[in-house]
Amino acid sequence: MSKPQTLQEVQDLLTARRVALNEEIAAYPGPITGCDAQFNHLLELRVGLNQDLARLSELGEGTDAGTLERFIESCRFLAGEAGENQQ
Repeated sequence: MSKPQTLQEVQDLLTARRVALNEEIAAYPGPITGCDAQFNHLLELRVGLNQDLARLSELGEGTDAGTLERFIESCRFLAGEAGENQQ
């Protein structure tokens, strides 16, 4: 997959990842609260993804290419988007 080039492409990609993560969490077998490291990790990922989507929303539509590039580089869910995903 090529690196996203526009604010909308980045937002669509992160939103799709959030949907997939929420589906994974919903399908996860009933954990013992606080004792299931993988489930807790998924919840932490969701918090981070929601934070990145909020940061992206703050950038707004008039975001220049350099600012968008810095966002992509700082987003752990998009790091390596030109190659493989980190998450």
